Amino acid sequence: MSVYRVSVEVLPMKGTTLPSDWTGAFVNVYIGAPNIIEAIKETEALLLSDSYKPDNTYSAYEIDIERLDEFENSDDDDGISIENIKSLKTNGGVMYGTFHGFEAD
Repeated sequence: MSVYRVSVEVLPMKGTTLPSDWTGAFVNVYIGAPNIIEAIKETEALLLSDSYKPDNTYSAYEIDIERLDEFENSDDDDGISIENIKSLKTNGGVMYGTFHGFEAD
């Protein structure tokens, strides 16, 4: 299993937990999956089931787990520890980063 970071622009749906004044948000999803295609499919399905409509999946890549420690002191706005990201490789699962919302112009 590999670990992927999938970046998605989401729109609120009925039952969403996004603030009511947000018209959407950007979120990075960290997911353990066998390949990048499955990572994207599973991410989009999970977001839908959690009442976030995937509007634009604009980036996806495999995380090099062996090199994560090199970035331990980098600015991370997702609020997920490196150890938690590493755990996805052995335990599988998914973690949402911080939702960065936006309002209509």
